[in-house]
Amino acid sequence: MRLKESAKEFSSLKSLVAMAMLLALRLALGFVTTIQVTENLKIGFTIFPTTLACMMFGPIPGAVMGGAADLLGFVLKPTGAFFPGYTLDSMVAGFIYGYSFYKREKITPVRVALTLAAVTVLVNLCMTTSWISIQYGVKDFSLFFSNSAAAWQSFFKKFQAIFAGRAIKNACLYPVNVVGVYLLLTAVRRVPLLRDYAKRGEQGRDL
Repeated sequence: MRLKESAKEFSSLKSLVAMAMLLALRLALGFVTTIQVTENLKIGFTIFPTTLACMMFGPIPGAVMGGAADLLGFVLKPTGAFFPGYTLDSMVAGFIYGYSFYKREKITPVRVALTLAAVTVLVNLCMTTSWISIQYGVKDFSLFFSNSAAAWQSFFKKFQAIFAGRAIKNACLYPVNVVGVYLLLTAVRRVPLLRDYAKRGEQGRDL
């Protein structure tokens, strides 16, 4: 039911315009506020427009907007070679945020904390770290077919080398993001202009 209702958001012109505005905001924040700490580590604030859009429109638009933001961001400001794994990361994160926040009667701190924990572990630490390890640790993808043992050894070596730094960074940002996302989503639901998006058709049990 939640997925079906979310998919219907694409049939509303008002929703499409709002999606485009939030997508533009996410891209702008990605360009202006992202801090590149190391080659494999950066800090950004795109989580805020992302979670807002996902709460307003749900998991299907959330996933589509996540993928579109990654692709457009690369086209407008390419950083290195394109890798589709990062696009998948953005889509999975958008789907999780949307499924958790869309059409909820209340956005509770527990729900925000659990949702961000799921994205942090699954997407940021597992998926993204894996893509980085493959992209920079395995120079020749044919090794996965011709010499899989050497390819996987190179992959795990790179994974172990960068995981600790990424885990520390995500652990430090996690409480900041939880507080920021909770305050943003609860504040938006009090704005008359946006209240209909955030609360219409509320359903589902809250944590």
